[in-house]
Amino acid sequence: MRIAVPMKVMCCTRLLVFMLSVFLLGPVMAEEVKTEHQGLEVLGNLDMAPGKSLKTDGAVILLHDTLGHHRTELMAALQELLHARGINSLAVTLSLGLNARRGMYDCGIEQDHRNEDAREELQTWIGWLKEKGAGIIYLAGHGRGGSQVAYYLTKDPDKLVRKAVLIAPLAQTLGGAQSDYDERFRRPLQPVLAEAERLIASDEASTLMENVPFLLCPQARVTAGAFVNYYGDNPNLYTPTFIPQIKVPTMIAVGDQDPTGHELSEAIQGIPTNVSHISQITIAGADHQFRDVAADNLADKMKAFLHQK
Repeated sequence: MRIAVPMKVMCCTRLLVFMLSVFLLGPVMAEEVKTEHQGLEVLGNLDMAPGKSLKTDGAVILLHDTLGHHRTELMAALQELLHARGINSLAVTLSLGLNARRGMYDCGIEQDHRNEDAREELQTWIGWLKEKGAGIIYLAGHGRGGSQVAYYLTKDPDKLVRKAVLIAPLAQTLGGAQSDYDERFRRPLQPVLAEAERLIASDEASTLMENVPFLLCPQARVTAGAFVNYYGDNPNLYTPTFIPQIKVPTMIAVGDQDPTGHELSEAIQGIPTNVSHISQITIAGADHQFRDVAADNLADKMKAFLHQK
């Protein structure tokens, strides 16, 4: 017989488990950190596991999904779960052109950023960790963040970066972008994209397009250049393109409940077999967000992969 557990009891149980973990593992050594990138202040959250150091044990840089930040649900959960597994982590927030950006990107603010901007920001944070004495660095990104990590790894990555984890990385094609845009916003992509491309052809890439759907925003003020970067025929949005070029051991994690996971898996399986340092795992019960038990399973897989010799 199934017994219903009151929500209040469940919440209290979770609190007791958390308090017990703090007692056994010691206080959570996490702090908000900041550095400068191209004249902007950028923010992150550094979490040090008990008894670990940056010099000996290094850290995993965690990169969020589209328009997200370093305290999104999965980023925060992974930091706690990796902490419990003795792994240091640094979750970072991409500036997207804003100073000291916090939280999800405000759709009311004009947008003029590019998908590829993440490469230089990752390099800035890697430099920051090196200044703090980190002896080894790992990278992990979720969704678009996974694709941006893969892109970084193809562009002369720092030698301290030893491994990477791509969590449900983006695999966007032009056709897929059109379908997703039409479904998400109930508005066809092609006319908006054509207008943005016309502006760029007229040397007006910085012209603001008003009240157009963009990324997660139903209505946005976005430059033509930014719109075409994210929705045009941009090969840098299709992660499988990068896989053969990545030189460090890389694990790709997909969820079996993620609608995009099947297509990504098929694309990866079609890559030549000479990339044996690239592995793929499937997390049972995981959708694109890897919530609850799926996050625990993902953290277990990450630990095993990062500690593998």
